[in-house]
Amino acid sequence: MIKHIFSDMDGTLLNQHGKVSPGNTTAIQQAGIPFTLVSARSPRQMLEAIQTLKLTAPQIGFNGGVIYQVKAGQLQVIEDAPIAFEVVKQVVDLMEAHFPDTGFSLFGLTDWQVTHMDDGIAFFQEDMPQKPTVLDPVFWEQPEPIYKITFCVLKHDVMDGIVKLLQAAKLPGVAMQKSSDIYLDITAIAAKKSRGVNYIAKREQLDLSETAAFGDGPNDIPMLKLVGMPIVMGNGLPEVKQVARYLTADNAHDGVGRGIEKFVLGE
Repeated sequence: MIKHIFSDMDGTLLNQHGKVSPGNTTAIQQAGIPFTLVSARSPRQMLEAIQTLKLTAPQIGFNGGVIYQVKAGQLQVIEDAPIAFEVVKQVVDLMEAHFPDTGFSLFGLTDWQVTHMDDGIAFFQEDMPQKPTVLDPVFWEQPEPIYKITFCVLKHDVMDGIVKLLQAAKLPGVAMQKSSDIYLDITAIAAKKSRGVNYIAKREQLDLSETAAFGDGPNDIPMLKLVGMPIVMGNGLPEVKQVARYLTADNAHDGVGRGIEKFVLGE
């Protein structure tokens, strides 16, 4: 019997318009099983979906960088793995020295700060629920935890140069991952979706065989391999489908909701 469901957001729970569909909403709420979003998004970016679904279980943001709950509209951190302050400063200094015209983002628990505005930041904010603030020099005197550094760079040669620069720097304790040709994320190496799932399962004294997960992309594979019932979306990549116990409909056709009704509740 499945006692907890975990789900990726983009390409999985969210439809082609970036929303939770009425069909998914109904299925999740009627199932009555604790439901956790597991996303690279910040908690602020996840809030609309949490409120739509009226979720009360712990949630996983920044790919496992923070585990938190929303209570009375407030974020309460349960466990986190921020990037070391020294590494954040090192990235900022490297960029100022080698790519001073390129802005990039620093994500805290609720704040989105940018080194400066440029065309990449302008493009990035089109899909964001908040506007960024320019990093204040005071930040370095009273730093707050930074969970993700994101580069949105529209010029491919510039992005290639940034990747080579950061790889050569051998930044300690972090992982770098490109999600597309124009996006690069840096998180703490401990920030993994599977780590978040494992943490919540232990916290709730669940056997992993009692958990299910939905995903579509390569960064979902460790999470899918961890749970007892891995369910992959119809739009999932071939290598992700190979780890599935079940395949469901795509994200444009209520794949999560249908998977819950057919597989999670159907067993």
